[in-house]
Amino acid sequence: MNDHIRVEFKTIDGATLRGDFFAAEGTNVPCVVMTQGLSLLKEHYIHDHARKFVAAGFSALVYDHRGYGSSDGFPRHETNPLQQAEDYHDAVTAAINLPNVDPSRIAIWGIGHSGGATMIAAASEPRVKAIILNMPFQSGAYDAKGFPAGMMERVWKDRAAQTKSNDPKPAYVQLWPDSIENARGQSGERTFLTGEVPFKFISDAVKLSEAAGTPWENKITLQSFHHLAKVESRLFVPRIAPEKLLYVAAAEDPITGALAEHKAVFATARPGAEFVVVEPHHLGTYWGEDFDGAMAVQIEFLKHKL
Repeated sequence: MNDHIRVEFKTIDGATLRGDFFAAEGTNVPCVVMTQGLSLLKEHYIHDHARKFVAAGFSALVYDHRGYGSSDGFPRHETNPLQQAEDYHDAVTAAINLPNVDPSRIAIWGIGHSGGATMIAAASEPRVKAIILNMPFQSGAYDAKGFPAGMMERVWKDRAAQTKSNDPKPAYVQLWPDSIENARGQSGERTFLTGEVPFKFISDAVKLSEAAGTPWENKITLQSFHHLAKVESRLFVPRIAPEKLLYVAAAEDPITGALAEHKAVFATARPGAEFVVVEPHHLGTYWGEDFDGAMAVQIEFLKHKL
């Protein structure tokens, strides 16, 4: 569907990030800055989110995190929420300068683990008027409980090996199940994101990025687990301007935390922030009536804020 253009922009440290710009009709329109979650690419379903925003009158800039997909950056396939939060600031700068965008009406949006990066960035980003945390990564300690057995021991051995090497190279592990048997625990090593629902999710997602010609591999650096485990993005919530914030939680969410945990995080927000629960579960909000319902809430919020 030829409804967007490819754009690229520089970060403060010189990395080139690339994404797709979906332009709403008109001049001086608001714009939503968006990225996908853990190891995922811009083509992995959130083009559909962007199109919903465009239909409601909001332009959207959807980009790949550094080290992933169309974006530059090394190590490849490394997730660092603190670095991704820094890159959100530069994506906001890029959005401000896109055609027919009103620089005074910018929103930032993140889902899953990119929601954690959004949470961190939002605490110190004065230029945005609205913030949507969509089922966000809220705690590295929570994530670490779900790491495959022995993962952190492997992380520290890898770190020690890299510091001793004259030519250090990142080590990688598989992140998503690569077969239904692997998803069921019947073959291969257990992956961090595991189960039949994640397998179906990623299998269909990869078809989208392959159709666009965007490279994706089912792997993540070992050091990503170090970066994830040490970040408590939830601690940034009290610093977010409450009148700008919509916090979306899923009724069931084994990926970023149970509903009660998200409610506890939101309870630390200052008065004036908004909280909504969507059905049925984290990965189930990407399609059909549940997707439409979740997006309707977000669009209504943006109409009031932008």
